[in-house]
Order: sequence, then C-alpha cells, then structure tokens
Amino acid sequence: MPAQTVMVWIEDGTGAIARGHADSVSAEGARVRLAETPDFGEGDEVDVRICFERGAPTVATTARVGGLHTDEDGVMCDLLWTAPTAGRSAFDAWPAHAA
Repeated sequence: MPAQTVMVWIEDGTGAIARGHADSVSAEGARVRLAETPDFGEGDEVDVRICFERGAPTVATTARVGGLHTDEDGVMCDLLWTAPTAGRSAFDAWPAHAA
C-alpha cells in the first residue's frame, strides 16, 4: 500500500500560494516538501491548510517559516505553528495517517 500523501498549501501575505507534501507534522510544526521555490522566506508569517486524507476537510492554522532548504529533491520548508496550542490537536494524530 502506498504512503498516505498529506497535502499542504501555504499562503503568504501577498496571497501567493505554495503547494507541497508534508514529510512530518506535529503539534509544534511541520516539514513540507514544496513543488517550487516559494515567494516567502525564513521568519515570514503564513497561513497554512493541511489535508490529511483525500476528500477530507482541511485543517487551517498559522505558522512562522522556520527555514527553507534546497536540495536535489526540491525545497524543504520548516513551519513552526503560531496558532494557540489548543487548536493543534489535529496534528497529534498525523502519524496514524502515515503509511
């Protein structure tokens, strides 16, 4: 069975949206592999939507970009949640959605 794909959409202050797949998600943040280099940078505040399963509702939150790293496979984006802790419980179950 193939790994579950967790889709992520990251919107910056200008309304530009970067799309990618989460490598990991936790109550503290996420590591996202982006399809292309985003317009936002380290330290920027962004809006984030995550879809854990195809057809499921998305989870919306806010984050600060902790870092961007380019390698041979693309761009990795580290996100640190800025939303209140109480709103992060949806992320605790992420490993159950991984293959």
